[in-house]
Amino acid sequence: MSKQLKPFENIGLCFSGGGYRATFFALGIVSYLEQVSYNHKTLLESVKALSTVSGGTLLGVGFSKALQDDDYRFESFFNRFYQTFIPENDKLLENAVAKLENDTVWKTNPYKKRSLINSFALTYANMPVFEGTMKLFKKSEIKQLDQVCFNATDFSFGLTYRFQNEGYFGNTPLYKKYQKQINPLRNEIVLGDVIASSSCFPVGFEPMVFPDDYVQDHASPKYKNLKGLDTFIDGVGIMDGGIADNQGIGSMMLINERMKNSLNLIIVNDVGSYKMPPWQQETSEIGKSSTVQRTINKVLQYFTVKPLYLIILLIGLIMIMANSFFQIEERAWTGMYILGSIILGMGITLSILGVVAFIIKSFTLSRLKALFNKNVPESLLDDVLTFQKLDISLVQRMLSERISSASKMINEVFLKQMRRLNYDLFYSKDSLENKRITATIYKLNGQKTPYNNDCSSLNKKIKPLPSHILKSVSLTASEMPTTLWWSKEDVAKNRMDTLIACGQFTLCYELMDYILTLKEDTVLYDAYGTDLNTLFNTLNDHWKAFNKNPLWLMEKLKN
Repeated sequence: MSKQLKPFENIGLCFSGGGYRATFFALGIVSYLEQVSYNHKTLLESVKALSTVSGGTLLGVGFSKALQDDDYRFESFFNRFYQTFIPENDKLLENAVAKLENDTVWKTNPYKKRSLINSFALTYANMPVFEGTMKLFKKSEIKQLDQVCFNATDFSFGLTYRFQNEGYFGNTPLYKKYQKQINPLRNEIVLGDVIASSSCFPVGFEPMVFPDDYVQDHASPKYKNLKGLDTFIDGVGIMDGGIADNQGIGSMMLINERMKNSLNLIIVNDVGSYKMPPWQQETSEIGKSSTVQRTINKVLQYFTVKPLYLIILLIGLIMIMANSFFQIEERAWTGMYILGSIILGMGITLSILGVVAFIIKSFTLSRLKALFNKNVPESLLDDVLTFQKLDISLVQRMLSERISSASKMINEVFLKQMRRLNYDLFYSKDSLENKRITATIYKLNGQKTPYNNDCSSLNKKIKPLPSHILKSVSLTASEMPTTLWWSKEDVAKNRMDTLIACGQFTLCYELMDYILTLKEDTVLYDAYGTDLNTLFNTLNDHWKAFNKNPLWLMEKLKN
């Protein structure tokens, strides 16, 4: 390993999902890499590959795009990105909702299905920090970076769907067989659509559809060639990258293979939490109010032609006929004719509505029976459909527990299990020994976890231990919910700056810990010891400054 490793020569960055929490922790990471140098070059200049997910993709796309500018300067990128999203300027959610409600937007963009996620996609595409297409990252034209990969998940095979400049565009089953049809479109994909694809988390958003929502000209031969294939004729659903790999680890490992294992350091930056509030069972008591059957029957009884409707119709008809008889006798009353007409009209209307409602009820029940018949024994079908023996409060509890447990499974259990599996894969690779760092948002917040107590997992050789104020800033950052907007609480707690600062001082700590590990390799230390010590001393000075004022670098960058 000592002979193969050239410290900090080529770096790969993974940015996890997690809404704005991920976006600005990631901004802290890149801003700190710009502050420290190794062998006369900033560490940020050594970044050659990116793999991003969801909230991390906002930063990943913005940074990758900025690098392609002829007049690129990191300070300019940082200020432009920062100013775009400070609470007083951040209009992402507001603009997306406004687009969803605006008929003109969808007439102007008829190729897109009217949905919330497409509203976000159009909003991203209109923001200067995200303007452009995947063409910016063509292998022959891309600057500094060799590989970029923005991760989503497909809903046809359940695999990671990769918007990347090299390798399969999508994944093996969606690309290998159809690359001749897909390749003409890959560079036309709008970056706003890429970000939306990567960040449309389940329940909060609906899937985007590839290629329908991504290609503006549905009359073009390139679009028609792809849509004519069986796999794509109904479109492929694309959703949040965090479903399959919320850290982008799998894609980065594939990138490293394509680069012939030339990445000397992979830094996984993760805002996912070890915390999972336990699922709570429903504790409401079962009442004796009414069974579901009785309640449903009370409702369904209105969906029929009732005798009362016919009686009303008949009364109206008799009044009109009687009035006609009286007219012959020259004793007709105009008021009686008008009243009879009104009553007759009411009877006809109610009867028609009753017939229509009865037809709808019959159709709905037959469809429900057909649906349940696939999974429920016929002898139990009627009981299952009506829950005739169950109290309403029991059914309510059953539904509540199913919904809450399903939500917990999707947003917590499944995500955390995938996280463990991907980290197991990452840390089981012998070829990556001494080539990996994981920077987690909660590492320095001083809180006990199920795996360690307070600071017991920290490297005792790094002094000082995290100060109270540094732990407090880290805790404030790590407790931000997964959202794409700033709440009043976020503004009050200055969460944007604390997230960026947390990324900065967490990476500072992890780099020091990493160098201490490298120093244990005597052969490597003999070859690179001088440069490693120089970098470590810089990091150590920064670490001391962070412990006094965790926001010192943020204040410097803002000024």
